[in-house]
Amino acid sequence: MVGAWRPAIIDGAIKKSEYRMKLLIAEDDDFFQKILQQVLGTGHEIIMVNSGDEAWAVLQRADAPQLAILDWVMPGLSGPQVCRNVRACPALSSMYLIILTAKNSEADIVSGLRAGADDYITKPPLPAELQARVRVGERVLELQAALEEQSERAQRGSGPANAASDPLTGCPTNRRVLSQEHIRRIESCPRQHCEPGDCCSSPEEPNPFEQPLFTTSMENRHPRR
Repeated sequence: MVGAWRPAIIDGAIKKSEYRMKLLIAEDDDFFQKILQQVLGTGHEIIMVNSGDEAWAVLQRADAPQLAILDWVMPGLSGPQVCRNVRACPALSSMYLIILTAKNSEADIVSGLRAGADDYITKPPLPAELQARVRVGERVLELQAALEEQSERAQRGSGPANAASDPLTGCPTNRRVLSQEHIRRIESCPRQHCEPGDCCSSPEEPNPFEQPLFTTSMENRHPRR
């Protein structure tokens, strides 16, 4: 993944104090640039561009931000066009993209999401809503980073125990591996030295259907006369 963003993860926990997520904002209007900078500047490393072409160039960099707010109408590529370019590139496909626009009809919203946007915010954005939607994108990216970290740890491990473990929980998932290990242990048990009642001995249980129904013989119950 090009420019993969990774927060600090220690034992599966993300330490938020050790990073400021990069956030790309593609907006050509000075007024909205100031609003977005004021609302989102704290806690984020803002990269501000004025056109879709600049946004697309930034997103292709090795250190590209994984979260972007894209204006729909701007010079060069439009916001939806940038989204399509990103989704068409496997190395960039995990980026979280938010469309920002004055278009608010149902058809426009559906069109923006179909272009590859993860979310859609109408202008003028409410500060609380803007922060909340950006935070949703952060949580999605944090989850992706945590899953990738856990997967890499599992791949670095060795032995059947690790190969048969879930990358998040560590619980066994491959019953075939466990069954083969169980069979190996049973076969290695020295049965020739086992005594009845040992763990590896399997005494035959009497078949209840083969037992006589009467414990006393008929001769005893009906002696000859």
